[in-house]
Amino acid sequence: MGEYRIPPDHRFDEVFNFRDLGGHTTADGRRVAKGRLLRSGHLGHASEADLAILARYGLRRVFDFRTASDIALEGADRLPPGAENVQLPMPDPARGGDIRKLMSENPPEKLPEIFGGGRAEAMMRESAAGLVRERREPYARFLKELAREAAVPALFHCSAGKDRAGWAGSVVLLSIGVPEDQVVEQYLLSNRAAQEIIEKNRLPGREQWSGILAPLIGVREEYIHASFEAVRQEWGDFDGYLRDGLGITNAERESLRKNLLE
Repeated sequence: MGEYRIPPDHRFDEVFNFRDLGGHTTADGRRVAKGRLLRSGHLGHASEADLAILARYGLRRVFDFRTASDIALEGADRLPPGAENVQLPMPDPARGGDIRKLMSENPPEKLPEIFGGGRAEAMMRESAAGLVRERREPYARFLKELAREAAVPALFHCSAGKDRAGWAGSVVLLSIGVPEDQVVEQYLLSNRAAQEIIEKNRLPGREQWSGILAPLIGVREEYIHASFEAVRQEWGDFDGYLRDGLGITNAERESLRKNLLE
């Protein structure tokens, strides 16, 4: 299977938070192959140049975790030739939906009262745990589809590519044996894209906006640890979550390793 690496001087026009999950190593010394599994924000605004870059990966499937309302707002994915769109709609967990509603329905002057004093971080921790407890079906379908023959190269995304897609990337890597410290490292890479968003909005009179909403725009290690803790509380360990929470079989885990590891 061919591999393609984006030249370091290339920048996507309208695809954000893009990266290749290749390069991570498993506990038994194997390596995730480059170009097999990619993640990003949505592709609704992808330019022709963006599609040309994606086409070089030979994508077979693009997994979209967005809901119908997300797609109506952001646009349906623009896909490179040969890529099949697989929709796995995943509403935000209860707390995540509350966060979006609070952000959209309140004026800027109310934001400190709503999100300040550590309240934003607490909401995000609760939302991260909710992805584990409340969204088992779409994550199960994602892993089962990714375990199928000829499923890769593939790309997965939600809207910003950091929360719903963040746990998806974590689940995949953990399921094939990548250690937790590398999974956390991968998860935190979304902060590169978040910092770009914050800098773009760091305008006179909006400094407070940047500070108050930074915990919502980016990701933090405490958020993914809230997901890990939810796994331990509900299923004891990650193997139990895969087996009993998601219904993933040992054969499917082996197929994931075959598809994703060198």
